Amino acid sequence: MGHQDLADALRAAVAADTGVTDASLRTAIAAGSPVAEPYDTLARQIRDASHRVTDAEVAAVRDAAGSDRAAFEIVMSACVGAGLQRWDAFREATDAAG
Repeated sequence: MGHQDLADALRAAVAADTGVTDASLRTAIAAGSPVAEPYDTLARQIRDASHRVTDAEVAAVRDAAGSDRAAFEIVMSACVGAGLQRWDAFREATDAAG
């Protein structure tokens, strides 16, 4: 299995209907699309400056999502999305370089 296959598998896992949160929410977060608050604030912070995520941001998502597991899915969707965004940028750069 190649690197692109693994990236595609991550995208599919985020979009799967096996989570406690809505798959469309997880997919939108992973894609970097705007979503409802407080999810959007945390997802953007994870994507842009993960070292600045606060306990309050995580707590707000946990409260809105209703459980630790749901909050974990939101956080992981943002993390996977951030990683895949960087992967896609790398692929575009290496393809352009030949």
